[in-house]
Amino acid sequence: MTDVFTPEKRSWVMSRIRSKGTGIDIKMKEILTHTGIKFEMYPQIPGNPDFASRRLGITVFCDGDFWHGYDYRRGKIPKKQFWRNKIECNMERDLYVSGMLRSNGWSVLRFWEHDIDGNPDKCSGKIQRKIRERSARRGSKQSGRGSGRRAARHDSR
Repeated sequence: MTDVFTPEKRSWVMSRIRSKGTGIDIKMKEILTHTGIKFEMYPQIPGNPDFASRRLGITVFCDGDFWHGYDYRRGKIPKKQFWRNKIECNMERDLYVSGMLRSNGWSVLRFWEHDIDGNPDKCSGKIQRKIRERSARRGSKQSGRGSGRRAARHDSR
């Protein structure tokens, strides 16, 4: 299929696609607000997640279906080599970034654009489960440390 735009016009059109403040980011912000946990939007964290809760160690990525290769998993691959290269690089980077964050103790949640748009309850449920999991883990670590300090303090009197 031939592009309907000239290369210059296509370049201009593509330059207008934002990476921050997108519709799916705004929808995800609304979903996260309802959790009652403070999530920072566009935190300065390696890997550039869209949201993060530093207290719980949770990062959230909102992945656009086209840009992050959702259709690859369904066998729909762009004909143009330029787009295949771009999307494949994004997919490789997504795997690398997720692994790097996990190895540094972060929990990584990735959501597809179509799920954020079409099934926000599914996204919310996944986030709520991760919050409970991380809160329980933090609580057990803190209670273990705290009781040890109290015992040590009590023994030294």
